Amino acid sequence: MGIKIQMIGKPRLVEHRQAKRYRFRGDATVRRLDSAPALRGCVLDLSERGCLLRLPDLSDLKVDELVDLSVSSNAVSFRAVGTVSRCDPDHWRIGISFVNLTRRGEADLLDLIADLETVQQLGRACVQEIRVTRRDVPPPPLDGQDPDGQDR
Repeated sequence: MGIKIQMIGKPRLVEHRQAKRYRFRGDATVRRLDSAPALRGCVLDLSERGCLLRLPDLSDLKVDELVDLSVSSNAVSFRAVGTVSRCDPDHWRIGISFVNLTRRGEADLLDLIADLETVQQLGRACVQEIRVTRRDVPPPPLDGQDPDGQDR
């Protein structure tokens, strides 16, 4: 007599990235290398090795296909050749692994990641400071107590 296990819902995606992800918003243009029409979308996150994009149309892209990627934002613009590492048409998401960045593109990407890391660290420091400050502030007095917490 064995135990049967039934999974409910979709299996969760397993994290395969070897580099830290950073939340980032920017415009993205993806084109297959065979000069197919450009697909426009946005960057959801980014790492030194690739990015996750949201594209409204994934119909022409297949896993392991080579693509030309352009990313632009107020902070940086770069171009890269990459491979499609994952397609999630249910959520209009596509993962791109960078294969070839220009020297300038790589330098711009690394500068951007350094900036994102700094912002992330500052954000953590601010959250920690807020938590510490809140612990140091006494709670407001209860009804019937003076500001020092003594009964009236």
